Amino acid sequence: MQECAIRSTERLFEEDAYATEGEAEVVDVTSRGIVLDRTLFYAESGGQPGDTGWLRWGDGAGEGLRISDAQYMPGKVRIVHQVDASIMPREGQTIRFEIDWSRRYRHMRMHTCLHVLCGLINAPVTGCSIHAERGRLDFDLPESVFNREELDHTLQEEIANQRRVTHFWRTGEEIAEALKQVRTVKLPPTTEQRLRLVEIEGLDVQPCGGTHVRHTGELKGLHVAKIEKKSKHNRRITIRDHVG
Repeated sequence: MQECAIRSTERLFEEDAYATEGEAEVVDVTSRGIVLDRTLFYAESGGQPGDTGWLRWGDGAGEGLRISDAQYMPGKVRIVHQVDASIMPREGQTIRFEIDWSRRYRHMRMHTCLHVLCGLINAPVTGCSIHAERGRLDFDLPESVFNREELDHTLQEEIANQRRVTHFWRTGEEIAEALKQVRTVKLPPTTEQRLRLVEIEGLDVQPCGGTHVRHTGELKGLHVAKIEKKSKHNRRITIRDHVG
């Protein structure tokens, strides 16, 4: 079967990062896990880990499966929910899902904070990593031009500004123009002839498929932890979450 004929997973998290539960149909059960027709589970990409949570079916209480990870399958059109269980739902069955919201929200805060950092530093991004308690960006900078305390002060000002964070889509010929805004050295892949962009009002616009908070005021407690020299042309800036 050609990849284009495979039923793709509707990525509900792209439109509403704050939704935590919903209903879906099982379209496939594989050795890697369960594929649904729609999901709120973010699949690992762009430095952000895949979501965890639960699937349930039956009479409401039903069976419960712990979802340990969500990953894209080859072709990046379907998402597989990884489980470790002997009892699985069957293809065609309706299930309910619920994400681990506390973990997801911390990822949303950290991911958004790294976008703010991108807006403050005018340099190409060469690496990214996102975790609940910390995150980091690597910049192509020949020397350190930032003092940690001063950069953190500027970050706190942007948090206090409570800038709106929104997303929008570009299609067709608009995609090439939108890709000119990419700060990462490696361009992001595009699927379904659409490109999703995340905008922090008045500060930054970047192509991104990740989940984000609604305004920078939700980033209180995130601070610049350190600035490191990783190589001649690589400066690493680490953010820490002092709330979670």
